[in-house]
Amino acid sequence: MVMAVPVLRSALPTPVPPPPVLGTVPDFRLVDQTGAPFGPERLSGRVWIADFVFTRCPDVCPRMTERLAGVQRALGEQADVVSVSVDPAYDTPERLAAFARAHGADSPRWHFLTGDSGHVQEAVLRGFKIAFSRDSEDIATITHGVHVVLVDGRGRIRGYYDSNDADALERLVRDARRVADRPSS
Repeated sequence: MVMAVPVLRSALPTPVPPPPVLGTVPDFRLVDQTGAPFGPERLSGRVWIADFVFTRCPDVCPRMTERLAGVQRALGEQADVVSVSVDPAYDTPERLAAFARAHGADSPRWHFLTGDSGHVQEAVLRGFKIAFSRDSEDIATITHGVHVVLVDGRGRIRGYYDSNDADALERLVRDARRVADRPSS
């Protein structure tokens, strides 16, 4: 008599794949908070998160920066953060550095960028696909999206996350770790 032997399945969970590729980061030429030239090639091979802020913003940008400081601390060496100013005519490298210090974002893995207004607008709108408009020199007319963008080490956009949503930011941390752990995916 032949007895059937049950097949044991592995108790290990199936690994969750990294998020899909949604686009490619635009080529941009800006300067960081130290005044050094900065383009996406500086982060080649590194996972990074981009957001879009301005230093004169009275409420949204400081809160977004403080939330991302928590994300950056959670990710540590696994990811950099890149904050692009949407008010580049005002936001000098010195002002960006002061803003970073004031909001707990002065990690060596955090890059605040500014530069030519046309280059910034091109990168934000057409490259990162983030809402951005400015109707006059009055800062009250600056409108920009609050989503942050996850970028893999090959310069590919892997996700958009609402910076006002705690669950979305937790998902960002998990996704960034998965992308960092599987750089060829």
